[in-house]
This record gives sequence, C-alpha cells and structure tokens, in this order.
Amino acid sequence: MKVKIFLLALVLFIVMGSVQAMAAPKYNTFERPARGSAYTLAQWGIDGWSAPWDFGMSTRTWMDGYNFNHSGGQSLRVFYPAGQIDPPNSGAQAPFDITPGQEYYLSYWVRFSSDFSWGTTEHAGKLGLGLAGGGACSGGIPCTGYNGFTSRMIWRAGGQAAIYYYHMDDAGQYGDYAILKNNGADIYYPRGTWVNIVQRLKVNTVTAGNANPDGEIQIWYNGVSAANITGLRFVRNGDLVDKAYFSSFFGGATSAFAPQNDSYIWYDDLKVSTNKNDICELSPGGCFTRTFQAESYNAMSGVMTETTPDTGGGQNVGGIDNQDWIAFTGVNIPTSGRYLVEYRIATPNDGGKLSLDLNGGATVLGEINIPNTGSFSTYRTVSHEVNISAGTYQFGLYAVTGGFDINWWKITKLY
Repeated sequence: MKVKIFLLALVLFIVMGSVQAMAAPKYNTFERPARGSAYTLAQWGIDGWSAPWDFGMSTRTWMDGYNFNHSGGQSLRVFYPAGQIDPPNSGAQAPFDITPGQEYYLSYWVRFSSDFSWGTTEHAGKLGLGLAGGGACSGGIPCTGYNGFTSRMIWRAGGQAAIYYYHMDDAGQYGDYAILKNNGADIYYPRGTWVNIVQRLKVNTVTAGNANPDGEIQIWYNGVSAANITGLRFVRNGDLVDKAYFSSFFGGATSAFAPQNDSYIWYDDLKVSTNKNDICELSPGGCFTRTFQAESYNAMSGVMTETTPDTGGGQNVGGIDNQDWIAFTGVNIPTSGRYLVEYRIATPNDGGKLSLDLNGGATVLGEINIPNTGSFSTYRTVSHEVNISAGTYQFGLYAVTGGFDINWWKITKLY
C-alpha cells in the first residue's frame, strides 16, 4: 500500500509540474472590450486575468481605439490626474495571479503622453507591471524572507528609467533601485513614443530555511539588456513568482511627487511566461511582422481597386460583395505560434464578416466581424488572433458577408 501511495504521489507531482509548465504564457493585446469603455477588473477577468482587488481600473482606465496602439486596433490608456498621488487616486493597481514559478519573463509596450509630467518638485512614479510573489512586501515594509518580494519599473527625474525592487537585503527602509543603462549611458523614457520593457525575475534557492544569494533580476529595454542584478535574496520559504503586478501611480510620500498636469500612459501587448522563447521581443529582429497592401493581391474574385482616402494614400480594395475574395501567395511563416492579424477597413454597413484561410480555403484560420465605421472614407483597424504553423502558404481573405473596403492587412507574432 505504501508503494502505491508513493507512486500516486509521484504521478501527481509530475502531472502538477506539467500543468504549471502548460499554464504559460499569458498575454493581453487589449482588443476588447469596446473602445471608449473602462477596462474594469471584471473585464480583465473575461480575458483570463484575475486579481483579488484593484485601484483605479473602473475609474482611470480607458480602451483607446481612437488614438494610439502598438498593434491591433486598441490599447489600454491609464489616467494620472494632476495633483494626485498613490494608488487610490493615481493610475491603476491590481496584483494579477499567475501560476507560481521560479523564474518568469514579463513584457509590455508603453507610451507616455506627449506632455507627460514627471512630477512637481519631487520626481518618482511606478510604471506598468512588475513581478512579485508571496506577501509582495513594499511600501517601506522590510522583506523578511517570509513576506514575499516585489520588482517594478519606475521613472525618476526627467523620465530616468529604473528598476525598483524589494528584497531581503534592502540598503534602507525602502526598496533598492538600479538605473537602466545603454552602453553606459542612463536611459530616459521618451514622451510620445512606444517602447518595450521586458523583465526577468528568478527567485533564489533555499537550503534548510536559509536564503541562498542566487536570485536575479534582468531588464531589457527595446530588446537590449539594460540592467542585470545578481546575488539577490528574496525568500527563505517556498514563495515563488505568483503575481504580474500592475502597479502604476505617482509617488512618493507627499504631493510634491504629483504631476503638474493631467498625464496618461498607454499599454499594449502584455505577455508573461516562464519561457524566454515566448517573448518574441527578445528574438533577433524582434517579433515577426509583415504588412500586405490589399491591392497587391496575387489573385482575386469580384473586387476592384480604387484610390483610398485612408492615411498614407495609395489604393484600397473595394466593391467587396458576399463570397468575393483576394489571395496572397508565397507567404512564409517562419515559426509556429499565436499571431495577431489586423485589417484596415471602412464601411457604412452593418453585419460584415471576413474569413482568413490558407491554401484556397483548405484551412480556415478564423473569422472576424467587420464593424460599421461610419462611411467608406472612415477607416478603422480591427484584429483577431489565430494559430498558424510554420510554413509557406497562400493566404485568402474571403468575404462571408461583404459591403466593406480593405486598405491593408498585417500579421504579427504574439508568441
């Protein structure tokens, strides 16, 4: 009987290990809910992200499908009101659960508003998401090895970029920080431009209740290593990375850290994984992407080309009725994975539907509903996600229900 119990426990251990490995990656391209709405904690939950509490998600977030996005048709905009500091009144905060792991990678794209204020007379704030575990010690609370750890991005005076982390050996009451560097020069966040941030956190090992100094934090800025901190002690118990911690606000302990004017930060293409290969931003050349002008099709049925009123000019494909199609041959997909497919469309009609397929309809990758944009002169980018295996294909865009124009379409690898 003891042997059977041991074997059963061993099988459960192996299965649980497999489940943990299969839990990654998590990602969010912020393509829903509808543009112009708040991205509440409940809406995060619909997209597979859960947290026990939040600040600001209902009141200071906005789905931007009108102004800026890194990919797709939407991004998440977070509001930082003038004169306000701390999570209840500034930005947004929520500790999103992830499957506990020894090592995690976290990636997201970020864009500061063109008039973003770094503060008043003091300058510091938390940016975007970080990694945390256990009790997520912060806020001047000492990390004992039993109450977890946090590692979050911050800005300092003038937008100076840094990683701010709480660990067992903090030099003072608060966490330590390291300035991001590029070839020895300090990195400063730009206003009005998308940049990519990747963080890797590896929890230290523990021997007989003692924390070994082998924890690590590494930061990449636009795909280039910008900080590498080793010899860290985070825990002396079994705590692992278990939170993708959205923690972005002004402060600082006093109103001197508050922004002088209303400020905004946009976020897009969030990814969390235990596997570096899932973070294509770290691949040579970045994430695979390719844009196709609709009028550059290799074959078609029933459509016409015309001068487009869309930004950038050129031509679009119009006259698309039910069952019309355009096809693009010899399209190489270098690696299998999850891809975001975007379409630049315009229509005054409701009920349009487009199907994306491979090799003359042999494989249907997915369908997308085409929204009414107001007119054939008003363009909007819509997107959906599909799985594609590596290979060279003919891609087809098939109008299940027509009545819309297409200017271009685009494929981008997510992971």
